[in-house]
Amino acid sequence: MPISPAVRDLAVHPFRELPVPPDVEVVELDGATVGFNKWPTAQLVRVDGTGPTDVAAAVEASRAAGRERGKTVLAWWVPVESDHLVPALEACGLVNEDTPGFEAVENAMALVEPPSGLATDAVEVRMTETWDDFYGASEVVCRAFGMPESTEAELRERFEEYRRPENPGRGFVAVVDGRVVGTSYAAFGTAGVNLFGGAVAEEARGRGVYRSLVRARWDYAVGRGTPALTVQAGRMSRPICERLGFRFVEAVRVYVDKVD
Repeated sequence: MPISPAVRDLAVHPFRELPVPPDVEVVELDGATVGFNKWPTAQLVRVDGTGPTDVAAAVEASRAAGRERGKTVLAWWVPVESDHLVPALEACGLVNEDTPGFEAVENAMALVEPPSGLATDAVEVRMTETWDDFYGASEVVCRAFGMPESTEAELRERFEEYRRPENPGRGFVAVVDGRVVGTSYAAFGTAGVNLFGGAVAEEARGRGVYRSLVRARWDYAVGRGTPALTVQAGRMSRPICERLGFRFVEAVRVYVDKVD
């Protein structure tokens, strides 16, 4: 089955195509948009249209916005169509490298047919609805991606925001022997469901946890009438996604800006 233009756009431009979550503050710049969230990860800068007319000015404006909010790392999302901006971004000191929350290269991929393989009975997957599941998922993500830990108060505030009805997505957790060992997020778009933040505890890898999480979100996408999954896969998850049937769409580079 071919990948439709709408699904392709969701894979390459998830931050443009998806609804804005209630916990994200959007700041419009000339030719770019910054989304600020409360997580201790790089804050995403999205290129709009052909991009800024003055890249250096846009970079400085994004830095100023980050400083105002106490954010120290920005990540510019640069798809192939925006490659013409790279020399100017590099002249401003931005570097194509990994940073918490993003890898230097994010592979846009799409799945438009049922994933290969079956979920394993040893892994229970459920939508994240309780505080315990939310907390367990946060621990898995912090360990998997090397992110700084948040206080319980911060996490409880994010849990309340997560539960808001207008939140355009939901998390899923994988549970083995009563313990959360995997987590992932599904953001609901008009063309399909985009997958974010898939993580599996190191001791639970190789047991079908990731596959079970993908199957659960595929089933959810089918149930809502949008049978397509998109993902921006890193170096470790791309081969796993390919085995599940995801097809490569485009490589997107992430340029990291460390705010002074």
